[in-house]
Amino acid sequence: MKKFKSDKGITLLALSIYIIVISLILGLLATLNNFFSNNIKVVRDSSKYATSFDKFNSFFVEDVKNSKNAKIETNDNNITITFDNGSTYFYEDDDGGLYRGKVKIASSVTNFTATSKTVVINNTEKEIITIDIAIGSNGKNTFNKKIDYTLKYW
Repeated sequence: MKKFKSDKGITLLALSIYIIVISLILGLLATLNNFFSNNIKVVRDSSKYATSFDKFNSFFVEDVKNSKNAKIETNDNNITITFDNGSTYFYEDDDGGLYRGKVKIASSVTNFTATSKTVVINNTEKEIITIDIAIGSNGKNTFNKKIDYTLKYW
């Protein structure tokens, strides 16, 4: 009688290939999970910071539309913007707070600069305030905006 080789089970080579393929799939899934988790954090944080900016922007636009002049003062990285309608904005670098009057309207502000310039368009002088603001805890999740606001000129 002849003895036949049994075909039951898997060879060592096939087992090695299975382990390599499963390791690659698990590595890919771990990378995708990490990427997804980090992006969810970015989206969550930037929407929180965007809300702070929107709050500041809504107050600031209202005051810009109702004022013809604004005075910007800088003192030790603290910035004060005073409108002729009486509204005052104050950025305090120490606590990262942005205040309208005595009310804090934005927190976690990491950078705030304000500049003013006058331009003449069609024989009309317009005062423009440029605000550069960054809100967030670190550079990766920071919400940045740079906007020009034109004061009332009519």
